[in-house]
Amino acid sequence: MNAEHRDILDAMNIVYDGANAGQSGPVMMAKIRRLGDITTRHFTDEEAYLQRIGYPEFDIHKGIHTKLLADFAAHTQAIEAAGGVPTGAFFTFLRLWLSAHIKCIDLKYGNFARSSPKAA
Repeated sequence: MNAEHRDILDAMNIVYDGANAGQSGPVMMAKIRRLGDITTRHFTDEEAYLQRIGYPEFDIHKGIHTKLLADFAAHTQAIEAAGGVPTGAFFTFLRLWLSAHIKCIDLKYGNFARSSPKAA
């Protein structure tokens, strides 16, 4: 999962760097959609892993993924409506996602996995 987390972070950085370079329109939307695709694939992989190891908070974790994807979709629609110009709110959302979800929430299943014989 850590390699996939790095892929998400790399895609976030590509979006951020593009925005800082003044990119917008279809170019920026392609970067944002790529981030969404990587994230959707990762959430599918992560949920399969959590089920395989019998993670007791699976339903909660899956619900968080569902909310993140819905929020991401709403931001994506707003950015597209604004001509492909990302907002400060979008980057705040990405920072919170990175700090709260990947660094905190995912750490919980990592700790569980280290103690689970199914995770080996």
